[in-house]
Amino acid sequence: MRIVSIVLTVVLGGWLMASSARADDLVVVSDSAAIGFARGSILKDGSSVTIPAGERLALIDVSGRGLVVRGPYQGPLHAPESEAPKASDVLATVKSILTAGALTSGIARGAGSDQPTDPRVIDITGDATVCVDLGGPVRLWSPAPPRRTTLLVTRLATGERADLEWPANAPTVSWPGAIRIVGGESYQFAFAGALARPRLLVKLEPPGALAVGSAKRLADAGCLRQAVAMLEAIAAADTR
Repeated sequence: MRIVSIVLTVVLGGWLMASSARADDLVVVSDSAAIGFARGSILKDGSSVTIPAGERLALIDVSGRGLVVRGPYQGPLHAPESEAPKASDVLATVKSILTAGALTSGIARGAGSDQPTDPRVIDITGDATVCVDLGGPVRLWSPAPPRRTTLLVTRLATGERADLEWPANAPTVSWPGAIRIVGGESYQFAFAGALARPRLLVKLEPPGALAVGSAKRLADAGCLRQAVAMLEAIAAADTR
């Protein structure tokens, strides 16, 4: 209950922040603290930024459009031109998703860290709630192993198990056909020889199109890792 109350406080604070946001502000999506911009920071359009070579700054503006600026760059920062309607609550929504994700799912990895960039893939690196679309292929994600290994997948409600070969240097594999995906059930994942055995609660909730509204729907369903990945994907749609 403590975590829930903290998250609600953060979300409510985010909505209050929206009332003072300007129509041309941007919110920082990537964890760019190394260059002075923490995830969830609000930047004014026209702000001067310095981005060293090899660094990046991923943002979303009030119309829900994304922007990634890669270094080296020094100069003013401007929101991408768009005819889409602007709404300051977009910034509050993005900020609340990022903050809630960091609080409840340990999503504090930097933009340069190894992490999934596709909100449709299922991150199996830790306990989480995940949203799955049965209308398409279901892919599991983990940092690419240096050598071939075996993943044991267990459907906890029935005890069914399946061994899945994970090729070397591959970040994703298909969900094992021998294990049925059922909404509301939990599944355990364990690599051969590893002590960690993450559990994922599955919800049958398609991620949807790249949009802040889709990210909010994922977050509302508890699929915070995918919601953050959705925001990163939105930002990456326009790279400069």
